Amino acid sequence: FLHGSLIHLLLNARYLWTLPSWLEFGLGWKLYISAFLVSIVTGNIGHTFAATSGQSGVSTLVLGASGGICGLQGLMFAALRKMGNYAESGVVFTNMLWLFLFGLMNGSVSNAGHVGGFIGGVLVGYFFGPGYGRSYGMMRKFSLESDSYTADYRRVMGFGIEPDDKRGQVFPLWYLWGAILMAMVSRPELRAIPGCILKGFLEPGKLSGIRMSV
Repeated sequence: FLHGSLIHLLLNARYLWTLPSWLEFGLGWKLYISAFLVSIVTGNIGHTFAATSGQSGVSTLVLGASGGICGLQGLMFAALRKMGNYAESGVVFTNMLWLFLFGLMNGSVSNAGHVGGFIGGVLVGYFFGPGYGRSYGMMRKFSLESDSYTADYRRVMGFGIEPDDKRGQVFPLWYLWGAILMAMVSRPELRAIPGCILKGFLEPGKLSGIRMSV
């Protein structure tokens, strides 16, 4: 969550602000937060892989939360594909391509972190996000008057479509956090992660040996 500059922080904050509200309120805050946090990890894995695989010009240090933000894009992409809304999912993918091209022109941008974050969000959305199916009730006359979903969520789902966990959710979300908890309990190096995160908040730069003023 540590950023390199105020502009870096504002750019990421603006990107979060522009995400559609249905992504959080339609899919639910638990899935939203899960995708964000998991994608930060997968984004860092992607960046670390690029930095240690001999690619020139890639620093081992990385700042920011753009991996998590790209993960939310991945979550949105997966949800739209499961809805059958291929047009808008294509827009999301195109935006990611533009971001990738921008990263190629800017050496301070971690493309590997962005790609890793996006993939993490797609995986969370596909395996733990809801499925969608046609609803007989929504096809009836005047059913929109009693629609329980927000207008923007209904717009992307389409008329007559509703979330259906039994059809498209591969695993319940608690499986994800159960697996993470089991991994942290069984691996001593993983048990240190919460403490490292807390130390990073309280004393930025101490773990890497680079002192930073905040």
